Amino acid sequence: MHCYIEFSKYPKWQTRELETSVKKQKKTIDASPGTATNDPADASSVRTDATSIRTDALEHEKIPDGVKKDKRGKADDVASKLSLETVWAAKQEKDEIKEAARNARYAQQLELRKEEIALKKKEDARNDREDARRQFELDERIMLIDTSGMTDVQKQFYQAKQNKILVRGLE
Repeated sequence: MHCYIEFSKYPKWQTRELETSVKKQKKTIDASPGTATNDPADASSVRTDATSIRTDALEHEKIPDGVKKDKRGKADDVASKLSLETVWAAKQEKDEIKEAARNARYAQQLELRKEEIALKKKEDARNDREDARRQFELDERIMLIDTSGMTDVQKQFYQAKQNKILVRGLE
């Protein structure tokens, strides 16, 4: 009895007292039909009242944590905050590195594209010059051909070609 009197002051044991008294009330209502009315509505209202008293008491009063649990909880909160912050910082750093690498790849691809376009332009210009040189050689052969030993049809053909070359050269 001495221990009960000492512990009954603390909130942890006060909620236990309410729980045990509610349990006892339930047992007495169910166990003794002579004390309770035979009306089922009255019995359920008593049970509901007892249950609501118990839940209200538990909601309003939280059982305090023990010393070890309290210390561990504080350490876990600080550690979890630190770990979350470090994880978040590491994630942001990784994201920045990925973004920088992605931007570098895009820049490199852009430079390669520019180089490809420049090479293609150079190749096209070289091909155009080569085509012009070949055309000039063909035109020169046609212009320098000797038509004196040819038939009239052949002469007309080469003269028409020479006239086209002259017109093209004047343009």
